[in-house]
Amino acid sequence: MRGKKAKQLRVDRTAERDAARRKQRQQTLFTVIVVAIIVGIGGVLVAVSMDRPSEDLADNPTEFPTDLPTDGASEAPDDRPVACGAEAPETAGSPKGTFPEPEQVLEEGTDYSAVFRTSCGRVRVDLFEEEAPETVNSFVFLAQQGFFDGLEIFRNATSIGALQSGSGTNDASWDVGYTIPDELGKAEEDGYPLGALAMANAGPDTAGSQFFFVYNELFDEAFADNRAYTVFGVADAKGQEILAQIGAIPTAEEGGAPSETPTEITYIESVKITAK
Repeated sequence: MRGKKAKQLRVDRTAERDAARRKQRQQTLFTVIVVAIIVGIGGVLVAVSMDRPSEDLADNPTEFPTDLPTDGASEAPDDRPVACGAEAPETAGSPKGTFPEPEQVLEEGTDYSAVFRTSCGRVRVDLFEEEAPETVNSFVFLAQQGFFDGLEIFRNATSIGALQSGSGTNDASWDVGYTIPDELGKAEEDGYPLGALAMANAGPDTAGSQFFFVYNELFDEAFADNRAYTVFGVADAKGQEILAQIGAIPTAEEGGAPSETPTEITYIESVKITAK
């Protein structure tokens, strides 16, 4: 009897060990499957994230239109209306890349002009290729690349009467990847008259792609003793009227204080260069 009980006990213990092993194998297999599923999902999520275009496309081609800075933060959609009853161009929000330097595109003895097609009308500009050759060359080079097409006039500095554009992300902190020297002769000679097209900068010899239009007398008055911005063109009379119209668009308030952000978006739909 004891032998049978001992044998049965051994059989029972063997069965328990076998059952425990099967359970362990099942748990291990389940863990492997779960891990595989998680890794698989993670891979899919990573692939989706890599394939999703950045919302910040737009602050810098040899690598055009890639190599763009982004802080990874999601931005609230811009629900401002387009100025003058216009619609956003197809190029609005298109990515803008950086360049190591502008190519030499000006031809000697050629007179250059630019036609800005904006949401509020055309602004024709006579470019000063003789007085500011490096600046005009850079601007013409970028225009020929379609760089300015779809950008916003992102800043209206009402206190000095200036409309700023030329940033790849419609943000003043962005740069195109190179700088050009100041060419201040025209500014020192004539100041900043109505319709003047001038380069924005962050100090001496730091201009890149960003520029501004002067739309009233305030800018010339504010910088009467400091001709620090290269003037490289001037808009015609009709263009000056368009600029004044854009300048009259109210700016938004941020945190209860007035800002320099227009309440309506004025696009630069295109910039076309003419030469004769």
